[in-house]
Amino acid sequence: MSSAGTTPLLWAAWGKSAARVIPHPLVCHVLDTATVASRLFALMLGPRCRDELESAFSVLGGTKEWVALLCGLHDLGKYSPTFQGLNAGLAEQRFGGTAAVDVRRVRRQPGLPRLDTPHGLLTALHMKDLLNSWGAEAHIAERIAVVLGGHHGHFPAGQAFGQARVQINNHGGEQWKFWRDDLVEAVIRALGLPDPRTLPWNQVRLSATAAVGLAGLTTMSDWIASDPRNYRSPESEMDLGDYLRAAETFADEAVARLDLQPWTPPEDTSFTALFSAETPRPVQAVVERLLRGRDEPTMLVVEAPTGEGKSKAALQAAATLVRSLGLAGAYVGMPTQATSNQMLGEFELMLAHIGDTSAVRLIHSNAKEFLDGRVTTPTEVGLDDSDDSDVAAQEWFTRKKSLLSPLGVGTVDQVLKGAIRSGHVFVRLAALSNKVVVIDEVHAYDTYMSTLLDRLLMWLGYMGISVLLLSATLPSRRREELTAAWRAGARSCVPRDVPPLPGSTAYPRVTLVGSDTSTVESADVSELNQDRRARIERVEEHNVAGWALARAVAGQCVAVVHNLVSRAKATTDALAKRISELPERERPRLITITGQLAAGHRRAVEADLKAEFGPGGTRSPAIVVGTQVLEQSLDLDFDVMLTDLAPIDALIQRVGRVHRHSRKKRGVLTLAITGVVQTAAGPVFPTYTTNVYAPMVLLRTWASLQHKEELCSPLEVQRLIDAVYGPPEAIECPPGWEQVWTRANERLERSLEKDKHDAQLMYLPLPVAAHRLADLTTRPQNPGKTRKSRHR
Repeated sequence: MSSAGTTPLLWAAWGKSAARVIPHPLVCHVLDTATVASRLFALMLGPRCRDELESAFSVLGGTKEWVALLCGLHDLGKYSPTFQGLNAGLAEQRFGGTAAVDVRRVRRQPGLPRLDTPHGLLTALHMKDLLNSWGAEAHIAERIAVVLGGHHGHFPAGQAFGQARVQINNHGGEQWKFWRDDLVEAVIRALGLPDPRTLPWNQVRLSATAAVGLAGLTTMSDWIASDPRNYRSPESEMDLGDYLRAAETFADEAVARLDLQPWTPPEDTSFTALFSAETPRPVQAVVERLLRGRDEPTMLVVEAPTGEGKSKAALQAAATLVRSLGLAGAYVGMPTQATSNQMLGEFELMLAHIGDTSAVRLIHSNAKEFLDGRVTTPTEVGLDDSDDSDVAAQEWFTRKKSLLSPLGVGTVDQVLKGAIRSGHVFVRLAALSNKVVVIDEVHAYDTYMSTLLDRLLMWLGYMGISVLLLSATLPSRRREELTAAWRAGARSCVPRDVPPLPGSTAYPRVTLVGSDTSTVESADVSELNQDRRARIERVEEHNVAGWALARAVAGQCVAVVHNLVSRAKATTDALAKRISELPERERPRLITITGQLAAGHRRAVEADLKAEFGPGGTRSPAIVVGTQVLEQSLDLDFDVMLTDLAPIDALIQRVGRVHRHSRKKRGVLTLAITGVVQTAAGPVFPTYTTNVYAPMVLLRTWASLQHKEELCSPLEVQRLIDAVYGPPEAIECPPGWEQVWTRANERLERSLEKDKHDAQLMYLPLPVAAHRLADLTTRPQNPGKTRKSRHR
């Protein structure tokens, strides 16, 4: 090995214990990052990532130590003329001699743009050659080099190596290469590792999962070590051993401040233990039984009506898997901010029941406003982000906006970003690798989001990440697609090669799959949801306000659900005028809620609604006019409902807010539908419906409902869902509708194809085909574009 005394950095003769100098910041950062990585290894990375890194480096004797070293060397490219030339004056003082001449040659000229080779690419170039010299096979050396060179968010592509190699003035040629090798040798000695040239590097292999884990760990360790609050540059002379001991102390303190300690569920994760002896409902009991003793990554799909406790079943399942698989925690992804806020309360309530003070982070763009408006809890706030630049990414971390918290609740967008080719996508995937991922209302996502979700599930399955999916109205075909996507990742194949699920038309049902097994079990429903028969009424457009007012004056709690905010406003205005004409003692309350309310106002309205129509509410006569927020977001119970026509799954979701908490002495469960004009050539739907929902889905929905007098749940739910969303032959075109049916179907097919294509332009490659890491970040897309349009 070469003598460290030849290097111009201010750490000469660190190989001799008597030498004491003021260490160069770059050398400090190498050691800082390595010490952080050794501590984050088990906190951040999930079992599959850790196992595959162990498989990769165990032949060297000390996986965590070698991984920490590699993470620390991520900034080796800064030891080059081109990077030091960014501050040429300081570099000349520190380096002197030949090095100063090289720095002056490439120093940045004031007023001109930077043309230097990025230091991440120089790191990759040097590490590729160095690993080759240690005996690593060429493709493994390049893969590890690409991982380290991508720590600023984007993996360098293969052709970039050749371009960088010819830029001799930038990387400094053989002399600077020798100095960088010298630095690496000194750090290896300091960490107590053996000479790498004596080890079997030719046996090292690095899978895509291990590479993603190493990349995420490198970047996260770099961010922590770069935070001046965590590390202080030495101002006095010290030897390398002294600094390393100080760095280890700093690393312990820095990681402790981040509060990344894994969540430890109680030994007893049964439903009754987690929810204060509450008797589990049938679907909850099935979930608990299927997961008992489960010791491998798992996907679970829970399909059951609203009110059957799917959210609590998911929390119990997550706790069980976290404990049995040795994970750090869970992330619960919800369709909207409002549902995220509600789920946060359920999560906190469960923790309170078991005396657990762990914080649950709420992650969405209005989280702070929501939390500011309620009683203080252990909850932490994490804001949504869409910028993937390196500066923004570091801020995203230091302000605790990430998915690193062991327990998190937020919008599904946070996990869908892990499917999009973008800077630091590997950090998102690595952060999920040690968690159970829960996704609620999985039926509610359009083709664009569903295409992203399928690709995400492939990567989650590939990385051994357990997933829980919840839905009240999931088409059977979609269930097959979701489970096939996850299992394809777990089996390292493509979805079409996955064996089909066992046949089942049951509802409710619970589907459990592993990489090689699948089970589908039916479940009963609770007494509240048995034989729910909703009478279907048709209401003309002009009579919407009159219908709602008549029932409210009769003492009922009425919900009116519209498809557009503008329509909700118009109905509110019409009702307000009519109510003002009534004697004061007969006037029902009129409340409006939409996704466009200001955060503070909406918070107050939601609190009012919960007090009136939530569990144990006062239930005074009232009319609540809203949009889809009434369909998904709040646990409310009304006597009757009037709704614009919507797809069958939305209608089933909406009627689930009627007689939700009790059916005793409530009158007839009624669902009134408006927004359909029947003609001989087929139904005509107003633009306030067709601008929101596909006309073909509306046609299939109305073809299923037009002659029905009642909607029976749970008996008819799966049949109706599969008829509307199944293959063309699942439902016949009614006589006379042929022209509008054909036209709508053609329009739907074009729309679905476009949405799928748009998502395909965004998403990651198949995990089984991710041979080049650069394909995960090349042609980067905006990770905030998880939806065609955002509405909350």
